[in-house]
Amino acid sequence: MRPARAIDTPGLETRPCILCGAVQSSHALTLGRHDYVRCRGCGLLSVRPFPDIRDLLSFYDDRGGRHVDPSTDPSGEAQIHRVRFSEELDRIEGHCRRGRVLDIGCAWGFFLAQCKERGWEAKGVDLSHIQTEYARRRFGLDVFTGSLHDARFPAGYFDAVTMWHVFEHFHDPLGALREVRRVLKRDGTVVIAVPTPRSAPDYVFQSIPLHLYYYDEDTLGRALRLAGLRVVRVFRGGGTGAATLMRKVGIRDPRRVISDHLALLWKTKRVLQRARCLAGIHKEITVYAVPEG
Repeated sequence: MRPARAIDTPGLETRPCILCGAVQSSHALTLGRHDYVRCRGCGLLSVRPFPDIRDLLSFYDDRGGRHVDPSTDPSGEAQIHRVRFSEELDRIEGHCRRGRVLDIGCAWGFFLAQCKERGWEAKGVDLSHIQTEYARRRFGLDVFTGSLHDARFPAGYFDAVTMWHVFEHFHDPLGALREVRRVLKRDGTVVIAVPTPRSAPDYVFQSIPLHLYYYDEDTLGRALRLAGLRVVRVFRGGGTGAATLMRKVGIRDPRRVISDHLALLWKTKRVLQRARCLAGIHKEITVYAVPEG
């Protein structure tokens, strides 16, 4: 067997693809200070140079930061979260029974709060000390501050595991999925929402790239299969650039505008989602998967 050729993009380091092992890739786009390359074997989009895990953990470490009053909405998007997560939870409950749910990257706890209201046993993990403290104090949630691996949940513990725009941040996504598979019940469901490569220009990071990978249906499906999970449903749509676009046209606080006009904008978003899906243009996918075998 002939050895594979190294990456052919000048100035970018060779790094085998995590999904197919190929080392050939081509430059896809430049966003701010960072380049993204596309694997020629499977199409996975990944950042180059790839950041060190210590730098990422240092960036996410907010110990010693200012605590947030639990009576406030630090995200500025509580109404948006409530509408979106209500719809997401409706879909999840149509697919699996209510039981024990784990939200990875639970942040301020808005999704888990709705789960708790509906009778789920809600648990979460997140690296942020400030956000997990807020989730405990405001919603009374059982959340772990740290990584999924550090939480050490029992095997076969959860009926559902969710990740809302979190998976693209993982330094070791396959390791995370294998841990998800371990803690998931045999008849459990994992739900992963990610921005697609088409949405990449909506995110420009300065000091350190936080989106390490961009997945489409094929590459996310391949990652799940490698972890012993099988895709059973895909929702296409979403829009990731509304706030960015508003800022570009001079709107200083787009989140407030969206919240103030949520009913109208949500209807508009649904129409645009249908149009994008018909045209094969979608900036977000939500994938449902179950344990293989």
